[in-house]
Amino acid sequence: MAALIGAVLLVLVASFQSNDSPDTWFAIQKIEIKGDFKYAVEDDLQADFSSLLGQSLLGVSLSDSLVVVLSSEWVASAEIRKVWPNTLQVLVHEYTPLAYWGDRQLISTSAVVITPREVPELPLTKLYGPEDSSDVVLEQFGLVSQVLAFTSLRVATLTLEPRGAWSIVFTNGVKVKLGREEILERLQRFIAVYKSDLSGRIDQITSVDARYPHGVAVGWKKNK
Repeated sequence: MAALIGAVLLVLVASFQSNDSPDTWFAIQKIEIKGDFKYAVEDDLQADFSSLLGQSLLGVSLSDSLVVVLSSEWVASAEIRKVWPNTLQVLVHEYTPLAYWGDRQLISTSAVVITPREVPELPLTKLYGPEDSSDVVLEQFGLVSQVLAFTSLRVATLTLEPRGAWSIVFTNGVKVKLGREEILERLQRFIAVYKSDLSGRIDQITSVDARYPHGVAVGWKKNK
């Protein structure tokens, strides 16, 4: 209320000093951006929000301004307030990346696909799949991670092929084919074999096929 009263007083004062319209008096000259940035770059955010410059604080809608702010790729949510006479203050909350989606995108912890100007190098799993399958692949990644929670195995890449088959490459370099069905059961079967027979011979393995009903097939490197 105090801010509104102050704005009205400014309008009244300015009306006696100039023939310009109120829109000119209160044109946005500065966008003040705040937030704890790990991935977003403030200069990029200023460029993304630049269409708000020159608009009048009197006439600009906070909801319309929010649409502009949220269109920036790293912005998950934001709070906007008018600071009279000529400033728009924006508090930005970033997305937190959870995994890579393909080679040019990221998936956030809220399952939103992000397409940044520059893809940061982060120690995250790479997820691959057909277009529009990010939700399915992310859900499977969550289930796989639960199965692996009490093992030393960690996923480097998880891939859903166009025909529906799944495969995993672990950070130790072992690739496991899981097929289309009973993915978690097959993964658990691989883990059992890995713990009992394979963990000490990783450097000798080329790949593992876990699509068999009662075991796995191991591809071994040829001895030179």
